[in-house]
Amino acid sequence: MSRQTLLFAALFIVALAIWQLGDVTLAPPAAPKTEHYQPDFIAKDLVTTRFDETGKRSERLESVYAEYFQLLEQATFDKPIVYLFDDKGDAEWKVTAETGVLNTDDNVILRDKVHLDGLLPTSFISTLDTPYLELDLVTQDVRSNRQVAIVAKEFQTEGVGLKGHLDRKYFELLDQGHAIYFNEKR
Repeated sequence: MSRQTLLFAALFIVALAIWQLGDVTLAPPAAPKTEHYQPDFIAKDLVTTRFDETGKRSERLESVYAEYFQLLEQATFDKPIVYLFDDKGDAEWKVTAETGVLNTDDNVILRDKVHLDGLLPTSFISTLDTPYLELDLVTQDVRSNRQVAIVAKEFQTEGVGLKGHLDRKYFELLDQGHAIYFNEKR
């Protein structure tokens, strides 16, 4: 037993010496790493216009404040206004929102008080209101997964979820849709 006692005593002394000499400090657990991206450039009162291959305006983007992040390949906007033009160069659609994000694939995500106006007398809808809207600037496809209200000359409709196409004059409410149709007196 004395050999075991001496062995445990020796191991204890060696461990105590290593602990004192090593000055071991326990590191606090690593905090979750958060990325703080800095914009590559900032713009105030931004106005940018895109033209098609024939030189006609295809869209115009205005914003009170914008930030571009090259690493994320996106731009963020405060109070964006997007104008889409028809083949003749006339402003056909105007979309406004409180905030927006433009991705490099020309997909605009608009949030908070999104309002779309049909600017031409021949527009098939007058207004569209929703808290969230995705707009593909190339194909003019629109999508939303939130409450949508549409007002036109002949009808008024509401529902949840939307998919459609501005150029083809097509909208589909995906859920809980109801409409009121107006008949002109003859």
